[in-house]
Amino acid sequence: MASPSALQHETTPRLPQRYKLRGGGGEPTHIVCDEAPRVKVQVRRDFAFSLAEAKELGERVILLDGAGTFGPLLDNKRRLYNLDHHQGCERTFTLATCEQALLMVTSGLDLGEGDWRIFANEPDLDTVLALWCLLNHVRLRELRPEVRDILYPLIRLEGAIDANGTELAEVCGLPKDVYEKAQRRLGELLEREKCVKGGGDWQTLDLDAYTIEMLGAIDRIIYSVEDFRGYASIDEVYGHVEIGERSVAILCRDDSGIYAVEKLLKERWGEQLGVIALEREPGHYTLRRASTLADIDLNDAYSLLNQLDRNVDGRPPGKRWGGSESIGGSPRQGGSTFGPSELLQLLGRAFEPTNHWQRLRTAAYAASLTALIVGLGAAAAALVLPNLGRAAAAVVGGGILLLGSALASHITSERRMWLYGWRRPGGARWLLAAVFAAPLAIPLRGLFPAPESFALDRVALSIVGVAVLALAVEACFRGLVYGLLLRNSRLPGPDDGARITYPAAVSALLYAIVATGLCLPAIWNGAQPLLLPVEETALVFGAAFGGGLLLAHVRERSLSLWPGAAAQLLGGIASAGLAALLLG
Repeated sequence: MASPSALQHETTPRLPQRYKLRGGGGEPTHIVCDEAPRVKVQVRRDFAFSLAEAKELGERVILLDGAGTFGPLLDNKRRLYNLDHHQGCERTFTLATCEQALLMVTSGLDLGEGDWRIFANEPDLDTVLALWCLLNHVRLRELRPEVRDILYPLIRLEGAIDANGTELAEVCGLPKDVYEKAQRRLGELLEREKCVKGGGDWQTLDLDAYTIEMLGAIDRIIYSVEDFRGYASIDEVYGHVEIGERSVAILCRDDSGIYAVEKLLKERWGEQLGVIALEREPGHYTLRRASTLADIDLNDAYSLLNQLDRNVDGRPPGKRWGGSESIGGSPRQGGSTFGPSELLQLLGRAFEPTNHWQRLRTAAYAASLTALIVGLGAAAAALVLPNLGRAAAAVVGGGILLLGSALASHITSERRMWLYGWRRPGGARWLLAAVFAAPLAIPLRGLFPAPESFALDRVALSIVGVAVLALAVEACFRGLVYGLLLRNSRLPGPDDGARITYPAAVSALLYAIVATGLCLPAIWNGAQPLLLPVEETALVFGAAFGGGLLLAHVRERSLSLWPGAAAQLLGGIASAGLAALLLG
């Protein structure tokens, strides 16, 4: 048996291949048309939605010819439509699905506003003609009179046959000559369907491929090459994502430049086109803001992408996403680790409006998680302290804080630990801030314990305790807490001036509160001869808060928590040594 593709008219001038199969990688496969980019078509034999199930599909849904197991429906409020003439209607007096689709489009159904999904369960000719009308909604409203004279009789005749059978087709209202021409054209399309069904292959048919083939066959009957003069297509359109109330970001691949792609996409999307991501080669992308007047700043995208792209390692500092607010792209050295689908998802996230309630919830979550981990460490240290001393307690408590912070970072970062600073430091712009941060750990004598004597083993244990606490503190506050808060904030670029970011301020505040609380027993035991307890408490809080801001700045510049841990270690050793000398 000849396959549908073998039945193509080889002598017919070639029309553009506008229908393509998309999806995969977790997304259901679907059919799209280049000229209807906001419409996705899924054809599956098992589609049979009840009215309740159809309402759960959301807005902008069209069910075709049996995909909905209920009567014809036009719900303009929900944008839910069931184009059907089987259930819940008198078939003799109800238009076929293809006629309903034609009337919907010509009556003003706007399939270019928002994303639409069309569901069909069998690509018979009535359904395929309905799909063709919906996917050609832009051209259908602008058809030349001679083209309408081909399309409308074709749909009318198919509707009459599908609803009432071939016996009553002659009473469909078409003049004899028009009827005969429509019948011949319809016969060409039906021949394809008969070949497949007659060979017994209908139940095993690749529905997507067959539907695309039939849509192309209708194109060849309706259109001519003249209708596509000046038509151009992009090599590959991976998809689009909403980035505002009326804007989309589109990711595509094409050999032409970004400005040529922008011109073509504007013809298809109009004012809805917000951002273009053009893949030049795998891992190398150009970002372009297409609307000059839109409230879209590509720096928001650069910030998020630099947080999550593992290839942005600060070596050198310019190896990162960047550019101007209107055009930029991925790191020139080595490109990006993002594939197209992941990048498209992140662009949608990058342009979400700032949600202050979400920030508060994240901050509360970070504070609660910190309190739990610090509480466990402090409880363990308190159990060890009476028998083994302060240094051993610091090792045990700090170890629990370190392990808890690392485990929580592993879980909340979805095993991408580099997002929370667990990576090699990059660049050297953090060195000065680290130098200033180290002395601010000196007042925290209650956090970094002094050796109980100057015996070698006691000094060594104290240094180990200081080292464990230094790394644990950074893993908790500049790793876990800062990483959680960064989800709702923007990472500074290497060329940004010094400023206090939201994650830096909140993580520094939590650090100051916890450090001061842990130092209170040492402050109020009366052993400090230089300051009153209230004065020392204020000094510790101020030093911890200031140090936290500087350490967050180090984290932002180095992309790593290791430089901060080193600064804390130096300051902690100085703190423990000074406390040992003062308390003699």
